[in-house]
Amino acid sequence: MNPKLEVVLEKFNLAKEVVLRIGKELKDKSDIVVESKNNDISDLVTNYDVEVQDKIMNEIKNVFLDDSWLCEENVNQIVSSNLWILDPIDGTTNFISHRRDYTISLAYYHRGKPTFGIVYDVVNDELYHCVVGQGAYCNDQQLEQLPITKMKDSILNGSLKSLLGFYRSHGLDLDRLSKKIRAHRSLGCSSLAICQLALNKEQLFISNHIKLWDYAAARLLLEEVGGRIDIYYTLNAIDSNQTCVAATSDDLLKEFTNQCTEWN
Repeated sequence: MNPKLEVVLEKFNLAKEVVLRIGKELKDKSDIVVESKNNDISDLVTNYDVEVQDKIMNEIKNVFLDDSWLCEENVNQIVSSNLWILDPIDGTTNFISHRRDYTISLAYYHRGKPTFGIVYDVVNDELYHCVVGQGAYCNDQQLEQLPITKMKDSILNGSLKSLLGFYRSHGLDLDRLSKKIRAHRSLGCSSLAICQLALNKEQLFISNHIKLWDYAAARLLLEEVGGRIDIYYTLNAIDSNQTCVAATSDDLLKEFTNQCTEWN
């Protein structure tokens, strides 16, 4: 085996084991302590966000000492070209409010190139994972390549905040959009919503307040089965809000962005 691939697979297998184990522990947690970030009632953090982040980081760092880490809860340790990107609880509001539809999201990039991604749907015990170029999986089931879908046959996942953001910043006509798509949903967990696209359960996902750790792992899964993501960077800071459109195909992504009078 190629020595570099052997190291990648060693990291991948360790990451899957750690995420699964810590995720199963998280499922049974109680006594949630909630705080808001920057006095924003829609941007919440719990005591378990930090706890899960620390546990995953420490277990992997004990084996791979020289790797870098970028995590949601104020960790930016860039010391090498081997970068782990972690969102310890994506969908924190879901975790707080009804204890489902949240994930642990972990990606690994080497020299700026995506290498593997892991998204664990904790409550449903579904582990989405891929090594780039080797197919995407949900648990042990390989995901199929996605079909081409038109907007008229598509379900769009996006929050009220994002829909308003696309209207204000990108000229998206919401009334017209409502007549061009099959339906609209809002899951409240970006990584899981993108995984739903990889399963072809929905076909479009939009957000105007997404961050790197929200999509770093899930985008690899989607792209592995033929989907596409377009990220619009409004600021250069790595922890700034970004605008995202994800779709099950490049054609569908273009069909949607053509509905915006201002895009890139």
